[in-house]
Amino acid sequence: MSPLPPRRNALPNADMGHALTWYRDQMGWDVRLVDGVPTLSLTHGMTGFLFPRAWFAPVASLMSTMDVQGPVIGFLDEVESKAVALADTNDCVFSQAQMPPGVTLLRTPGLVPLPPKIGSSWLIEPHNERRWLPSATAVLSVLQAAQSPARPPRTPRTLPYRQLQAARR
Repeated sequence: MSPLPPRRNALPNADMGHALTWYRDQMGWDVRLVDGVPTLSLTHGMTGFLFPRAWFAPVASLMSTMDVQGPVIGFLDEVESKAVALADTNDCVFSQAQMPPGVTLLRTPGLVPLPPKIGSSWLIEPHNERRWLPSATAVLSVLQAAQSPARPPRTPRTLPYRQLQAARR
């Protein structure tokens, strides 16, 4: 069996049975067919972060820089294309209030459709040699960094020695 997941282009006849088998056997994921589409059940410590697909380039760059290697699924939408970064909760409990603007936390018992669903594709593919998922805390840090504009580092203002002594008196 291939070390890489099924892709939409690789399965012209939408062989969903093959996709289910691959996700279960190679990744150990809890998947099932929902409306004829392989769907990941966000249980057993899995979560997802839904974010605008327009953020994908900085997110992918930060994931690589911060060594937060995890699968990301892209979805085409008529309103706004989205992406979902999968993560391991590591027993962390998050609320939607902790998410940066534009990010939606996907929780148990959530369902995430997987490729080869029409309109979905792997932006960062899972690989059977990297079955682990990054921690939700690490993925959230990446999304927060991607959402906020980069600012120059602050340098502490130093007072001349004489001004410092005068201020103490």
